[in-house]
Amino acid sequence: MTASPSNTGASAGVKIPHHHRLILIRHAQSAVDPQRPPAEWGLTGEGEDAARRLAALGLLDRAMGFYAGPEPKMIQSLEPAVIDRRHTVQADAAFAETHSEGFLGNDQFLAAVQRVFTAPDEPPAPRWETASAACARFAAGVDRLRQVHEPDRNGDRVVPGTVVICTGGRMLISYLAAVLDWSAVEAMAHWRALKMPDLAVLELDEQPEDAQRPNGVRGWGEGVGKGDLVIPFGTLVV
Repeated sequence: MTASPSNTGASAGVKIPHHHRLILIRHAQSAVDPQRPPAEWGLTGEGEDAARRLAALGLLDRAMGFYAGPEPKMIQSLEPAVIDRRHTVQADAAFAETHSEGFLGNDQFLAAVQRVFTAPDEPPAPRWETASAACARFAAGVDRLRQVHEPDRNGDRVVPGTVVICTGGRMLISYLAAVLDWSAVEAMAHWRALKMPDLAVLELDEQPEDAQRPNGVRGWGEGVGKGDLVIPFGTLVV
């Protein structure tokens, strides 16, 4: 008797999705010091407490790697999470906050952040990085991690390649605006709603093995890929 097709490797031609999942974290509360560049700020005592609460989230257990921008506040936000998970926090310049120089008053700062989203190809303030340039380096860093952390395949099942990335609010919202096609108004609203710390989960669309990924500075939203925000910021209370 001839076996039916359903019993002879029916799944042989099925392609297992090559998904990746980003756990995106906005750093905990930073200790503001107008006499020092923001890139040198660490966490407040309250921020350190919040980082320890963040570490207790079971959501982080599946992470294959923990990455942070080089700023102390970002590294310190993840340090409690790696202690019992046999990882280290890997500082990576690709995931730094959008670069800024000089201390701005509250009104000037808010106006500059608004320009990050309304004019992404222009510096929002003197000696500030453009959103498009920041988005390009962040997306290039994500592309690199996708090659390092492959999805975990087990037969016809797959666990997405999952990494944790901690950075600043402007960087996170700039990247998500490009991936999710947010308008400037939507991006600013999301930025205003961010907490310290805050967490979101982005599941990226599959990228073909032979995808051509542009190098260098890409246009706003160009070449960053697309995906779905499966857990939005503000969902989990830390």
